[in-house]
This record gives sequence, C-alpha cells and structure tokens, in this order.
Amino acid sequence: MKKLSRILIVILSFLLWLGGLSPALADNKTVLGITTLYSTPSEQGQGVTVYKDILQYAIATPFAPDSPIPATKEEFDKTLVPQLVKALGDGSITKAWFDFQAAKAESTGNKLFSVDAPSGEKLYSVVAGKPLQQCPLKIQDTQIDLFLDSDNAAKRAKELDAQGYFIYVSPVEELRKKVLDALYDQYSSGSNNPSCFLVNGTTKKITVDFQNIYTLLPSQLQQPAREKPLVFLPKNENEFLYVVNARESVS
Repeated sequence: MKKLSRILIVILSFLLWLGGLSPALADNKTVLGITTLYSTPSEQGQGVTVYKDILQYAIATPFAPDSPIPATKEEFDKTLVPQLVKALGDGSITKAWFDFQAAKAESTGNKLFSVDAPSGEKLYSVVAGKPLQQCPLKIQDTQIDLFLDSDNAAKRAKELDAQGYFIYVSPVEELRKKVLDALYDQYSSGSNNPSCFLVNGTTKKITVDFQNIYTLLPSQLQQPAREKPLVFLPKNENEFLYVVNARESVS
C-alpha cells in the first residue's frame, strides 16, 4: 500500500506539472499520452492501477482483454476484436509525457520530459514491439515513434510490421487487428493458455525516434534526437524494463 501511495503521489505530481489531472477539464481538445518505464513487474502493476482504475486512462501496454477469450476465432472477431482495436488506439494525441527514470539512457540523460503538439495540431504515435518470447510475450525492442502527420505514422507502422514488429498503437487499424490475430493464434496453439494472449510490457530496451519532431523537444534533447533515435536500457543488473503506455480516454 505504501508503494502504491508513493507511485500515485509521483504520477499525480507530474500530471499537475503537465497542467492538471484531467487536461480535458481545461481544454476539451487536449489528449494526453503517457509512456512510463518501471524496474519491476510489481511497480508496473501499481502504475497500471493508478492509470487505469484511478485516472480512467486507456492502457495499450500491458495489454490483455478484460473478458474471457472466446473459444472460436469467428466469435473472437465478432465480439472482442472491435473493442480491442479501439482500446489499443490510433496514437493521436496532443501532448506526450515520457517518464524513463527507471532506465539508463544509452547516449543522453534526459529521462523525464513532455512534448506538445503545435497549436491546433496533433501528434501521431506508433508503438511496436519485436517479439523475443511468447506465452507471455516478451519484447526484444519496443519502438516508439512520433510524427506530426498521420500518413508518415502509418508508413512507419507498415515498415515496422515488415520487420517483424507487433504494432500495438498506430493510425493503421488493420495492423492493430493483425497483432490481435497473432495473439489469438498463439493462444489457440498454446492449449488456450491465457498468458499466450498477454502483452505484459516486458522489454529489453526502448528505442524512441523523435527525428521527425525533434524541434518540439526540450532544448537539451533536440540535437541528440535529431541525429538518431534515443535508446533506453535496464539499470544495474536488471534484464528487462516494464512499460506502461496509456492514453487519456476519449469518446
């Protein structure tokens, strides 16, 4: 309980720093997207509790259906896929917040920052993972890319898909459905083991590509981000990082 209280205080403090608990209360056009890294699964779980249960944010990672997985693919496509595709999200936001304090930066040390879309515009994000292990899914590299144009985001999502990444978040709806199909296939071939459908946010590294929007970053990050994607790795002897990717729920 003490750990959860500390995590809640930290998250609420940062949200207040960003401009309020619910940006929509101040500006109904604002949609906040958040990516937070944790050192342990238990800390990640506490973060999910805060974002999902307390703040009512939509969670793309870690990801698992709230209802039982249907016995047939036909029923799955009919009853669960539409809501899951929506839950993963198209990646459109107006403000992005990154908390990478649990990681070590490969080349630059700024680990807590936010990015605002230009006035009247949106940011379009792509979140993808290259599988390392199944049942539950563990990721070799989690890729996060930001764009000011949905077409460029869609193009990048298709490039990552061609490289064998699972596309969780992107403007391309069929790629979000594709990852659900792949997870269902794992589930079916894994003797209906629920862990085979689970994307638990476990990753060996995070690669964040801001090259298309580097001018929107804090000044100390602009030059490094312009030159190449930023890479974040586990600290100390940890083998993995644990990701929460959340977005303010929108109707």
